[in-house]
Amino acid sequence: MAGALRVLAMAAYRPALEFSGDSYAYLRLARPLVPDPVRPAGYPLLLRALSATGRLWVVPAVQHATGVALGLAVYALMAHRGVARPVAALAAAPVLLDAYQMDIEHFVMAETLFEALVVAGVVALLWAPRPSLWACGFAGGCLALASLVRTVGVALGMLALVYILVRRFGWSRSVAFTGVLAVPLIGYASWFHSAHGTYALTGGDTYWLYGRVAPIADCARLDLTAQARQLCSPHPPRERPGPNYYVWNHNSPRFTISVPDGEKEAVLADFAHQVIRHQPVDYTRMVTGEVAHYFTPGRWVGPRDWYVGTWQFPADPVPAYWHNNAPLMTFNGGRVARAVAPGPAAFLRAYQRYGFTPGPALGAMAVLGVAAVSRRRPKKPRPWPSRRRKPRGSAVGLCDADRHAEDRRIRADCALLVTAGMALLVIPSTTVCFDYRYLLPTLVLFPPAAALALRAIAHDRDASPTPPLLPAVAPSQR
Repeated sequence: MAGALRVLAMAAYRPALEFSGDSYAYLRLARPLVPDPVRPAGYPLLLRALSATGRLWVVPAVQHATGVALGLAVYALMAHRGVARPVAALAAAPVLLDAYQMDIEHFVMAETLFEALVVAGVVALLWAPRPSLWACGFAGGCLALASLVRTVGVALGMLALVYILVRRFGWSRSVAFTGVLAVPLIGYASWFHSAHGTYALTGGDTYWLYGRVAPIADCARLDLTAQARQLCSPHPPRERPGPNYYVWNHNSPRFTISVPDGEKEAVLADFAHQVIRHQPVDYTRMVTGEVAHYFTPGRWVGPRDWYVGTWQFPADPVPAYWHNNAPLMTFNGGRVARAVAPGPAAFLRAYQRYGFTPGPALGAMAVLGVAAVSRRRPKKPRPWPSRRRKPRGSAVGLCDADRHAEDRRIRADCALLVTAGMALLVIPSTTVCFDYRYLLPTLVLFPPAAALALRAIAHDRDASPTPPLLPAVAPSQR
């Protein structure tokens, strides 16, 4: 069914879907392949490789195939880890059948590549009880490349390093992971420095952070310079637009402020940091509210959120501000009209009304993963007293040791999966805005965590001690 739905998407919207902001930028960056001040070059590198075909439809075709592969990888990992096959299939179902996931795969957007690299790194680390040196290096390389597709991948790399250290895989594996993770990032930062004079993966962080805090800024509580005070909004917070207005709209104070370009970033940074420092309650309430929003029923947005309609299979016409209905850009910079097959497109839109992973279900999966980490460890069964000492290395002792090693492993695995998924929601909520596309990578992290948690519950049940048999009583001597 997952494959059939993706074939239907290929027939419904030809040759692809594009988000006229990011998609156009990615296609432009793929031609000269230079470090962009806003977007890292990982996804443009893939587009440059696919441009050899000269066919734009190849991009969604590759990404749809990748989406099916993601589901198969999640299923294979869960089955290999001893999860019951129906549960393993349920863990793979969200990424395979979620209509929003299929929609983003059809876009010329970086999300599918990012998910693929994250899953490859996670599978490499979680497949074996003690991954090999090569597996650790491979995981580090995948997460480094994921960071060059979306910079939030750096946080996932750090979490994976903590996982390796907690699991005590040894210094050689830790060095292999860290080295292969660091080298591409250092190399890219050096390349970025050669073009922009700063060692970083991207620029523009201060613009995004200003846009994040501008809707809640109370300038009466801030100690601002005369330059920074120009960034204050004259409207009360309830009447202000969302973060994207302050980042992109040319009427935003970030464009109208009379400050030399060389000083603008410092002024924006000072303003944003003061809001966070002097309004911690307001900032925390805003962030926690947006993270909680991801786990609410349905798909809905508020006036400051990015439009959910952008990530739904479009009907004609749609509002221009959704940025998903403009003419498509091709590899060579030309424009081409999008062809729509009415029947398949109508079916996909109807399917998307209900065919997505509910927020409460994802929240329950995350809670299950946390419960697996924080649950009480099963006590080791106390051996029945016997005059004969149990031989060292007996089958019973080995079974107990394996059971507790597996228990520790599942705890660490669930911790990695849940914290990685939450990082993908919390970091954009603290720095950018609410956007449902940031939820999609959790489809390959929360469900496996829940499946392993259920495996741990079954493991505890199997490990519960049984009453010992009474020793046989020798017949009395007469």
